[in-house]
Amino acid sequence: MKPFSWIKTPLSMMVRTQQISYAISRRGAAAGLKDLGIEVGKRGVALITRNQPTSRSFDSIFGKRLAATFIDLGPTFIKLGQMLAQRPDWVGEDIARELRILFDRIPGISYRKVEKILKSEWGKDKFRKAILKIEKKPLASASLSQTHVASLRDGREVILKVQKPKVEQLVRLDLQLIESAVTVLETLYPKLSLKLAFNDFKQATLREIDYREEAKNIDRFQKNNRTVFSSSSVVFPNYEKDLLTKRVIALAPMRGKKASELKNNSRAAKRAAHLGATAVLEQIFEHGFFHADPHAGNLFFLEDSGKLGFIDLGLVGQLEPQDRLKFSRVMLAIVKRDRNNLARSLYALGVAGKTTQYSEFELGIQKILDGIKSKGMKNIKINKVVDELFEVAHSNQIYIPNRYLMMIRSCLMIEGVAKELDKDISLVGLAAPILTRTVLKNFNPLRILRLGK
Repeated sequence: MKPFSWIKTPLSMMVRTQQISYAISRRGAAAGLKDLGIEVGKRGVALITRNQPTSRSFDSIFGKRLAATFIDLGPTFIKLGQMLAQRPDWVGEDIARELRILFDRIPGISYRKVEKILKSEWGKDKFRKAILKIEKKPLASASLSQTHVASLRDGREVILKVQKPKVEQLVRLDLQLIESAVTVLETLYPKLSLKLAFNDFKQATLREIDYREEAKNIDRFQKNNRTVFSSSSVVFPNYEKDLLTKRVIALAPMRGKKASELKNNSRAAKRAAHLGATAVLEQIFEHGFFHADPHAGNLFFLEDSGKLGFIDLGLVGQLEPQDRLKFSRVMLAIVKRDRNNLARSLYALGVAGKTTQYSEFELGIQKILDGIKSKGMKNIKINKVVDELFEVAHSNQIYIPNRYLMMIRSCLMIEGVAKELDKDISLVGLAAPILTRTVLKNFNPLRILRLGK
């Protein structure tokens, strides 16, 4: 044991707490009031936009400041902001909308730091023997990592995904601090079910800081989509096994067009829409292992083969057979506008609080279905319905686990992408045979016989 090593963690936590406090104060109340057109100074409070009153809501301005604070605080808080951006039922739509910038506007690191990490992970000799050239300008920058195009010595091109410096140490430290805060808040506000939400967030974040886990995800996706008599119409990137480390993964590039680059309603766009939507639905309901971030930038249409490629496989969702069955019941109840089954199936998804009243929850569900009936199913946006359902659950102290949230968001995301590519596509129509297969697989007569014993 090194001398004074026992004091390192408490000291690190104290320093990090001061950094967090400083970032919050710097981006906090005074800056938010200024955005609203109010300045606090030596002369007191004054309006600074008399002729140009702000049209933005307080929530919108707070959300913008919160996003800036999370960027200042680094990877853990950016991931936290990304999770909150997907929970308008918790934070409100205005705040959630402002937090969505955290998905694609993350500052990068210098190439010098990237090269230093590669040499540290592989060793200088292996780096020299493996790499011919690396593009210094990053291809993309995310909360935990940065990607660069590179050429190997044998002439092949790869996409290097490199974890940013000190990410793991900072993530683990931040998670400790957040957990301490959650423990206190859980005592003060038990109805919020913060501990359950934090545990989901913690496990998902820790999985993302080890790229060997992403490699396992790729292997599993490839295995799930392997066919016996024909080649799969969905593909996933290969990776260089000898260059794989905890902090670096070298991926084969996708030779095609991003879904966002396809001409809407073209033949290629319609095929990509059908393949993408069907693939995600099968991943969820048949495999129980799905891409949790299938936006248009993560889907590539390979024009030569007519196949669809998925990239960025670090964030995945995983479901047990019973989870899939429960969610299929929610989907079918929404389509049928069946209040009783929708209330029961959504209630079964979550964890009810001590003060939850089922009758009040059911009334909230009925109001949503009344809205669907008055507007007509064709005029309803499914993402709005889902947000309303989650809001009713939250207001009745029913916690919906993050794995279900990831599943629902994945469905909504691929539906949005598919609709952009093919305006006539129906996710419900594609889901029907897949949902039917899921239900039939779970209907096992032997299970009934066992229950009767």
